[in-house]
Amino acid sequence: MAYEPLPPGSLDALERGLLEQWRSEDLFHRTLEATREGRPFVFYEGPYEGPPTANGRPGIHHVFARTIKDLINRYQTMLGRSVTRIAGWDTHGLPVEIELEKELNISGKSDIERLGVAEFFRYKNDWESLSERIGYWLDYARPYVTYANDYVESVWWILKQLADKDLLFKGHKVLPYCPRCGTALSSHELAQGYATHRSPSIYALFQLAEESDRHLLVWTTTPWTLPSNVAIAVHPDFRYVELDVDGKRVIVEQTIADTKAVPGAARGRPLGTFPRVAEFSGRDLVGLRYEQLLDAVEIDSGRAFRVVAGDFVTSDGPFHRDPLGSYQR
Repeated sequence: MAYEPLPPGSLDALERGLLEQWRSEDLFHRTLEATREGRPFVFYEGPYEGPPTANGRPGIHHVFARTIKDLINRYQTMLGRSVTRIAGWDTHGLPVEIELEKELNISGKSDIERLGVAEFFRYKNDWESLSERIGYWLDYARPYVTYANDYVESVWWILKQLADKDLLFKGHKVLPYCPRCGTALSSHELAQGYATHRSPSIYALFQLAEESDRHLLVWTTTPWTLPSNVAIAVHPDFRYVELDVDGKRVIVEQTIADTKAVPGAARGRPLGTFPRVAEFSGRDLVGLRYEQLLDAVEIDSGRAFRVVAGDFVTSDGPFHRDPLGSYQR
């Protein structure tokens, strides 16, 4: 088969001319009509790539994915199948939402709910223009939108079917969280970058199992992990002391006792000034069991809530530079 050479001119002009011909012929809807009696091939915009978020601009990676998806749909049409191409719009994307919040001079969920989600749905025309320009055919007359009630209710209906078949289970997962936005952060959102921030660290007293008057004094710069805590680490070679703090026995690393003030009611008085009851090496403490700090998460205590050895434990650093235990992240 011989092919005619392309006419002279730019490829851009050739593509635009072909798109205009498709529009004038209403070719997309004619293909739908020509194959409407064929075996259905139902395509909903979104699997593996989206659906796209209309509150963010399209990028070159969307062109790649949409070209591949259009190739599949065109192939199925050539086989005579009735291809239903339903456009979809997702409505998430925290970086974009934050950008628009600044532009609209609002902050937080309450302002968003007052203003309405539609204000964030601003790049829909950009997406439709891109899709048409690359020859990607979609039915935009009846798209599914993830914030619409009918879509949300359909998701809950699917979850109900899964629950009825006993295919759901309850679990727990530690996630980075944005208190200002009131939402967990995805890995992509977290990768947007960190800002230098000074935060107070946390002191916590862990009661030893079956010993109501003896406690481990623990310091952590990650207080959000305390609800799911299952172990306390000590350095096997460090010295630890047990102090009588106003009738409460407190076990703490020795250099901390010598340099820090006790948290809580006795704050301001150096730990080292309280009576020293006993001394241990870190390895002497390994294996001690303690009570779960918070019962927010049900955890099998068979292997959990024990003191373990860890050579990553330090006795210097930020803890000793700030009397309130602040740290630089």
